[in-house]
Amino acid sequence: MIRPTAFKKTISVKFYLRQTAKNRNGCCPVRLTARWHGEELQVDTGVIVLPERPGKTGGKMECLWDVVSQQALSGRDLTDKEVDAGVQSHPDSAVNINARLEKMKVDVKDAFTRLYSKAPDMKVSKAALVAELFPPLDAPAAVAAVKEGRTFREVLEEWKAENRNLAKDSLRKYDQLATMMESWRPELRPGQVTQKVAKEYQQHLLDLQKSDATIKVHFGGIRKCLEQLGQPADMAWLQYSAKNAPQLDLEVEEVRKLIRWRPTSEHLAEERDRWLFQLFSGRRYEDLEKFDKRERITLTLPDGSKVPALLHAQGKTGNDAAVPLPPIALKIGERWGWQFPARNWQQRGDWIKEIAQEAGLTREWDDRLITGGKVVHNWRPIWQVISTHTARHTAGTLLKQVSNGNKALAKLVLGHADEDVTDRYAKDKARLLAPAVLEAWRAVLGECYDGEPVR
Repeated sequence: MIRPTAFKKTISVKFYLRQTAKNRNGCCPVRLTARWHGEELQVDTGVIVLPERPGKTGGKMECLWDVVSQQALSGRDLTDKEVDAGVQSHPDSAVNINARLEKMKVDVKDAFTRLYSKAPDMKVSKAALVAELFPPLDAPAAVAAVKEGRTFREVLEEWKAENRNLAKDSLRKYDQLATMMESWRPELRPGQVTQKVAKEYQQHLLDLQKSDATIKVHFGGIRKCLEQLGQPADMAWLQYSAKNAPQLDLEVEEVRKLIRWRPTSEHLAEERDRWLFQLFSGRRYEDLEKFDKRERITLTLPDGSKVPALLHAQGKTGNDAAVPLPPIALKIGERWGWQFPARNWQQRGDWIKEIAQEAGLTREWDDRLITGGKVVHNWRPIWQVISTHTARHTAGTLLKQVSNGNKALAKLVLGHADEDVTDRYAKDKARLLAPAVLEAWRAVLGECYDGEPVR
């Protein structure tokens, strides 16, 4: 008998500093993250705090943000000399900052409680919580808003419903635009966006230290809204060019460290193996979620030998890929019955960072932020930067590195192979390239090639 899922009347509300979005004074925006029923909502609070500052007489740094209590600390009183020297403090008093954050936390929890109480034991959706947190204006204004059209979220939800065949990443990437609009100008409708409004919104995002890549996504979402409403969307002032910061790639020895690392818990063992499987198979997580055991195939090579492979269509590119698997990938697949438990991306991101830290991945990496065309450097150990998507970046880089720049290997594994009428089928491409792919993995893995991740 299948039992319905029981959803608890529990919601977690926490505040995090966006360290990569520091302004010129060293202050960071505070982001609210709520998690419940497997859902997650992130909202920029509009609150700015100073994480730390030099101690008295330039000594040990003085902490002004308590990560445990998630509150701003008042800190000591600055001397006149320090003030004259430009030593900073919070833009507002710690008391006022904490009061604003506490009110936001209470508002979120109260909104969740109201929704849960209406339908006990039913899942509270993200859309429902957002609607409860950002209700319509008073009656006259609400009527005027209805006449002016639908909200950004309503238009984008309609677009997603009509394009639900797209990858999950593509479907959700505009959610941040809807959430931002609900906090920036909740009364604003897509059809009311003018060049002046677009410029003001761009400046708002720059003030929040959003990256150029994020701003580009937001402006792309605005264009999607206008297209969905049948309005012109090709104006030059709705285009935003962005330079993407370099993505982290692990080095050969760092991959081997992950393989040799002995997990300290079952969920970390699961994530380590899932991450490595993505590395060897080239799969995005949304493709891995849809994995079917029947996609395991055997390729017969020109010399008559046989190698195991995975046949699949990349959800994002639509390209077919038949990816030859090294022995270690087979052992990982068999260990988990070729089906990993479903996890949300935030949970996975936290786990892989914990794994990388325990495995000793301490190399410094410039996790730079490019905002407004300016580069803000942010050197951090790679265990703080690594993400679930790092696996695919690493696969592409290492395969090219050990094969003297043979891009065809990375294209095959990542599903980026170009369509060619003379070489149309994924299996045909894989048969030709499989020996080189496996030899490249042997060069990367060394003695780990025929082994399996430590347990």
